[in-house]
Amino acid sequence: MGILKAKTKLLIIFFLSAFLCGSTPLYAITYQELQKEIDTKKQQINQLIQQAEIYNAELEKTQSTSKTLSNELKKIQSNLNNLNYKIKINEIQIEKINLEIEQLSMDIKNTSDEITIKKEILAKTLQNLYEKNRELNPLVIVLKNIKISEALSELNGIQNISTNLKLTLDELNNLKDELTNRKTNSEQKKEELEEVKLELNNQKQIVLTLQDEKTTLLNKTKSQEKNYQTLLDNIEKQRAEIELEISRLEEALKAQIDPSALPSARAGLLLWPVSNPVVTQGFGVTSASKYFYNIGRYKTPSHNGIDLKASIGTPIYAAEDGEVVAVGNQDLYCYKGAYGKFVVIRHYNNLTTLYAHLSLYIVKKGDIVKRGQIIGYSGNTGFATGPHLHFTLYFSPTFQMTQSSSCGPMPIGAPINPLPYLQ
Repeated sequence: MGILKAKTKLLIIFFLSAFLCGSTPLYAITYQELQKEIDTKKQQINQLIQQAEIYNAELEKTQSTSKTLSNELKKIQSNLNNLNYKIKINEIQIEKINLEIEQLSMDIKNTSDEITIKKEILAKTLQNLYEKNRELNPLVIVLKNIKISEALSELNGIQNISTNLKLTLDELNNLKDELTNRKTNSEQKKEELEEVKLELNNQKQIVLTLQDEKTTLLNKTKSQEKNYQTLLDNIEKQRAEIELEISRLEEALKAQIDPSALPSARAGLLLWPVSNPVVTQGFGVTSASKYFYNIGRYKTPSHNGIDLKASIGTPIYAAEDGEVVAVGNQDLYCYKGAYGKFVVIRHYNNLTTLYAHLSLYIVKKGDIVKRGQIIGYSGNTGFATGPHLHFTLYFSPTFQMTQSSSCGPMPIGAPINPLPYLQ
């Protein structure tokens, strides 16, 4: 009996010293209503995404239409409409995340309340165990003339209480983990909310940019088809000059590539700069570049990067950690003649990446960026037949910002095929 009494005392001390936490019963009606609203928002988002995909498919067909002022204005309006879909999706996404945060707050409160209740129950159970243990003191048994059978029965009761205490502590520890997870989820949702708000704000800026683009086009052409065709001829002549200039400079730099200084090519060394990547034109001499060269559209048969499918306003991600060494907007120097809005990042592995034809960039020269960080949004600035991302990979020691003879500050370097580092 003395051994059992000692074990019981140790058990009491153990349970009293344990850190207790837990989970919660839900406020069923309010919680269910919240869940119903969240499900509704999810359905609305899915419907808008499906509508946007259908619209994007139709939009892609318009990219090959004849080059007239009317068609160009329609394309700009279509891009605006497409962007408005994305804005609406993000607006509903913000509403959904706010509801999810409210739901998690409710979970956290309920869990904390249940922990308090379980602690009170546990404290009463421990007190009961203590009283039972004291009553079974050998001296008390003798003085009160308690029968041995009754004492043994009480001991069995103590053992049952001890077992229940262990189960309760396990339950509370599980609830503690649950509470920690819910708090973590809540913080993650708050971070997601800020990211979506930022993206929404940036998308609204892009809308303003597109509206300015429409105004610029109308001003340059004075709303006249003849003036538009003259503008196209001038753009084409200028673009051809710029293409030859870039090709000449980069061809000379290729001789400086040191293969031993390049990182070993392996899939995943660089992150794809867009989600769900689709390559619309590869690197080097491709069937498309060859065709355009043969018909006189391109002045060189080689493509110095890859083109990736990306509707206007698509987030563009840094391919790897690095430093932003250049940003710019070449449309200020040669309207629709070159890379348009671009970002250049020098990485820490002798590779440098160029992201071109952006509608908006949200980094500046000197910024340190992380792999996967949003640096801008896709567009069709510069020479682009439609929204997409032009992605070039350079051997870092050869990269430089040079002064173009016809298009202001120009990023050039010895280009490398990026696909072995991406796939």
